[in-house]
Amino acid sequence: MRKAERPTVCYLARWDRRKRPELFLALARRFPQVRFIAFGTSRDAEYERGLRARYVGLPNLEMPGHVDQFASGAVGSTLSESWILVNTSVREGLPNSFLEAAAHGCAILSAVDPDGFASRFGAKVESDNFAAGLETLLQGDRWRGCGERAREHVRSTFELGTAIDRHLAIYNELLAGQPSPARSVH
Repeated sequence: MRKAERPTVCYLARWDRRKRPELFLALARRFPQVRFIAFGTSRDAEYERGLRARYVGLPNLEMPGHVDQFASGAVGSTLSESWILVNTSVREGLPNSFLEAAAHGCAILSAVDPDGFASRFGAKVESDNFAAGLETLLQGDRWRGCGERAREHVRSTFELGTAIDRHLAIYNELLAGQPSPARSVH
């Protein structure tokens, strides 16, 4: 993992209306000193064409479209160099993109805060003010500490050996008829 020297922010989601990719794209216009990478495509081709036409000329914005994360290393490579993952969706559970970004040391900037993930490992956006949240994370490299804590959390919680050990412990408890302690992703 090697973080880019220039502030780099990415978006990793469908470009559907409920995901509100226009909020991410508008940040690129507001922060010309920051590099923005917007992965994804929309199920509504006309909506996507309109967004691309509106933002295509920004020199700090890359819009690579859909990239198969299993057939290409582009997503992992981009997350490795990114500082912050932005999630503009109005609703989410705990998105895989949070965990993937956190595993790569990215801070999270999101209006939704499942299990307090964005609050603990980045910034929760209030009143859709993504610009204020981004400024907060960029100020004094706050993103770096958030990303490091996020990476450690993913490593200690979801690392293969840890996950297998926890599964085996639960199976053994069930086989022994012992109640298992409450489980949490915290």
